Amino acid sequence: MRAYSGPGSALGALGASAKPLPVASLDTRRARHSSTTANVWSCARALGQRLSGADASIPHSASAARPGAAFGHASWKRTLSIAGAAPEGSAAAGSGAPAAPTVPLDTSAAHRPTTPFPLTTTVGGTPIRQGGGYKLPPPEIASIVDAPAQPSLSYSPDRKTFLQLTRPPSLPPIFEMARPELKLAGLRVDPDLYARSKMSYYLDISIVPATEVVPAPQEKCKTVSGYPAGSWLNYVSWSPDGTHIAFTVRSPGGPGDPPRKPLELWLADPATGACRPAMPAAPGSTEPRHRLNTVFDDYAWLDDSTLVAAVLPAGLTAPPSRPPLPPGPKISDNTAGRKSQNRTWPDLLKDEYDIALFEHYGVSELVRLDVTTGQTVTIGQPRMYIEVDPSPDGQYLLVTWLERPYSTAVPCGRFPRRTQLWRRDGSLVREIAALPLAEDIPIAFNSCRAGPRGISWRDDAPAEIYWMEAQDGGDPAVEVSPRDVVYALTAEAAAASPDAAPRQIAATDLRCGGVAWCDNDLAVVFESWYKTRRSVWWRFSPSDPAAPKTIIFDRNYEDVYTDPGSPLTRRTEWGTYAIARVTPDPVTLAALRDAAAKAAAAASVASAGSADEEPSPAAESAAAAGGTNGGGPAGALRTVVSTLHNGTGKTVTAEGLASGQGTWLLFSGSGASPEGNKPFLDLRHLESGETYRLWQSSPPAYESMGSLMSDTDPHAPLTVEGMALMMSRETSTDPPQTYLRTFHDAGTRCEERQVTNFPHPYPQLRELRREVIRYPRSDGVMLTATLYLPPGYDQETHGPLPCIFWAYPREFKTKEAAGQMRRSPHQFTSIGSTSPTLWLTRGYAVLDGPTLPIVADVVESTDSSGSAGPPPEPNDTFIEQLTDGARAAVNEVVKRGVADPARISVGGHSYGAFMTANLVAHAPDLFAAGIARTGAYNRTLTPFGFQNEERTLWQAPEVYSRMSPFMMAHKTNKPLLLIHGEDDNNPGTFPLQSERFFQALKGHGATTRLVLLPHESHGYRAYESIMHCLYEQDQWIERYAGHGRLDPAYQTEDSAASPDGSASE
Repeated sequence: MRAYSGPGSALGALGASAKPLPVASLDTRRARHSSTTANVWSCARALGQRLSGADASIPHSASAARPGAAFGHASWKRTLSIAGAAPEGSAAAGSGAPAAPTVPLDTSAAHRPTTPFPLTTTVGGTPIRQGGGYKLPPPEIASIVDAPAQPSLSYSPDRKTFLQLTRPPSLPPIFEMARPELKLAGLRVDPDLYARSKMSYYLDISIVPATEVVPAPQEKCKTVSGYPAGSWLNYVSWSPDGTHIAFTVRSPGGPGDPPRKPLELWLADPATGACRPAMPAAPGSTEPRHRLNTVFDDYAWLDDSTLVAAVLPAGLTAPPSRPPLPPGPKISDNTAGRKSQNRTWPDLLKDEYDIALFEHYGVSELVRLDVTTGQTVTIGQPRMYIEVDPSPDGQYLLVTWLERPYSTAVPCGRFPRRTQLWRRDGSLVREIAALPLAEDIPIAFNSCRAGPRGISWRDDAPAEIYWMEAQDGGDPAVEVSPRDVVYALTAEAAAASPDAAPRQIAATDLRCGGVAWCDNDLAVVFESWYKTRRSVWWRFSPSDPAAPKTIIFDRNYEDVYTDPGSPLTRRTEWGTYAIARVTPDPVTLAALRDAAAKAAAAASVASAGSADEEPSPAAESAAAAGGTNGGGPAGALRTVVSTLHNGTGKTVTAEGLASGQGTWLLFSGSGASPEGNKPFLDLRHLESGETYRLWQSSPPAYESMGSLMSDTDPHAPLTVEGMALMMSRETSTDPPQTYLRTFHDAGTRCEERQVTNFPHPYPQLRELRREVIRYPRSDGVMLTATLYLPPGYDQETHGPLPCIFWAYPREFKTKEAAGQMRRSPHQFTSIGSTSPTLWLTRGYAVLDGPTLPIVADVVESTDSSGSAGPPPEPNDTFIEQLTDGARAAVNEVVKRGVADPARISVGGHSYGAFMTANLVAHAPDLFAAGIARTGAYNRTLTPFGFQNEERTLWQAPEVYSRMSPFMMAHKTNKPLLLIHGEDDNNPGTFPLQSERFFQALKGHGATTRLVLLPHESHGYRAYESIMHCLYEQDQWIERYAGHGRLDPAYQTEDSAASPDGSASE
């Protein structure tokens, strides 16, 4: 079961190490489930990921990281997951609409190319339904967004079978998004389901042998059957031994469907596919004995046949009704004069009625279920449980719930909470923490909640709790050493004596981000500090914490070129995941000793004056394991030969790796370099720091290593010889596919079997041109962007194209880090449902993700007397650096002759929208038009900090004012399209920001348009919303910075049509 990680929860991104793979590898006991993943490589490190089908995201505060987050490893039980490679899309109504009329290109203007790019000449504008206000974009865009979703996968614990889960169209219809929802204490709740609102889901489950290639043919699939036809499925998981599959069932609630009710838990037999209710109805009743309450938590396996679930409390009454008259005025009081600064949190509690609703929908009861008999036992009493976390051996529970007093100033993640240690029968062992209301957590990086935090189980022990406690009260401005202390307590000791004292096992001088566990002799602590971008990893022995600690890494985490990667994890006997310790094997040792001998010989030659003949590190790393696969049927076993030997350029010695002694770990990383990312797999000797590169991606493919698959026997030693891992391979033209790679001869020979064979998601763009380009800013900072050109484009024939510039600024501490390369020229182009690359189908060039670094060290800080002032902050020169970076990018594409300088549009989402509004105001010579989606434009409305700005409005009023495009409304003279979700739940980007900005622009006669999307949050999801958003963007670009293909039905004020009602005052 998961811990609440919503707004204000004191869980945040540590940023200590870049994750090598774009996956959601979360401990499903401690993090909200998610089935939304970027590409097929979601299998990479998702060991332990339960597939919920629920993708409702909740923002959270930046503070202490979840333990293990810096490693990106999964530390809970039970499954390995893969998701399909297709872009988000939908096959909903409207996809078969007739093509819109053709409009010739306008080639009269001098800046038009002599031969217009002839990809398409269609326009959008077809209504999604008769009489509706929603419109479809041109069919060439809609056809990509409509691409079918690929299935998700979940491997069984023994890796012999997997579940193939059918996903619905990625974009739900607007009626699904329009269902009633309650906004309570930072949560959005579906009152019919007693669950988070707007969850996605699966349509069906098939059981498939692991030898099959995905998507598996129907005759090879065993379909799970027996649940009500047409049901939507969520929270899919394997039992620890793989003999049961649990999932939840709910009605779609459409015409002719049963009424929508809270989720019901079902169980399936993997051997037959037959399923049954987990808690069937009592005799004479049609209702199950229990339905789940998943507002905060759902269920978790205690052992192979027992699970604990959060259910609706017995005797649940009807929800409270709003009083017909207010009981009195709403009063907020701070007569005690306490300092409490908070972000602009959304969806807070407002009154006693909200509190009553919050408790009604949040309170659950815990039941223990024997899945073989269906018998349930209630444990504990009804409470607002937010986490029920079984110990690895299943004998104990860590139980956390919320308590009064609640707050109208902060979300529920900061409400008072109590954590207790229970036996599995619900009896109390000991209280671990009782935390008061936290309204005063400082708004600063590395701030956190006072008291025990990150309370969790060791992954490598049967039942030992650990947690962190800030010694600075959670305030990074307080100077203290140590800053954090880590404590541990075994459940056995706590049960034996209520007075058993926890033992201190670690102390850190920076903010502790957590502990990664291996065994009693090895654990790794990671700590970091935002202001210096410093990250420190060090090892200690849990059995002897008083022994001196050993630093593994002490580095600047912004410097991706020195990122050593993250240690791989393996499955333990309890189904958790701990750091994988490698046992030396004769084959690998022989290779290492050979490398040591060669290194010693090279050193001898160098000392004799021939050092210049020693191979350079670049030459040593020129060849990498993998490469192309050659022919052969999908799923066949192939042999891949590598010539790579210790490509890191670090010496292997007889005292280090080659000795076979000490601690061997596997590290996988992104391999960032000036040539682009080249993921790697290293064998690392912790004592000496020596590394041996077993594998590295090499052009023209982009490959990534993922989860260990040869760890099914937790007691068997892990050796490099015969080691099997999941990996992904893609090229600039071929989508990612997953392979199972087995290592031999220290990585010089590998066998691999293809796991997935997904078709190209948008074959019409197979021949698009993609190039990662590098160019300097005026101050010498190197910038990076990805330039896309349409299929069939010929510069000599078609000339410069209209170009879309889509970006998102980012802050850096140093110019060196800001200029580093962080992408690969060999990756496949994944096109999302609102991606600017959709306009490649419309004959546009696209400059995607041009880096716009805002760097702290570009100016010297002095006060008015010329003396040294406080250290400079990145935003002190935000406008100058933003426009300088944009100008460098525009100049580069114009110099290349692919972009028409008179037809370049700029766009972005969220902070990218804020960027867009600033660029059209401060650099009007660069852009013909702008598109700003869901942004914040008046920084005085976010007075206690925003993005990475820690200073308040009163500490830096000039910065807030200069950075606010709202203050430049009178000087904005380029067309600016504003789009915003009416239900935006992101702190700082309330719809009011776009509404007030539109009024300011309109008040000064600017060319602008405001589109508010009903029922949409910070990211847009509904089919109708996405399609209309694309339609608006297409028409805006076409009109002001494109080919001029306008829809006659496009309603604007200056065309004498009635204005869009969403933009009215």
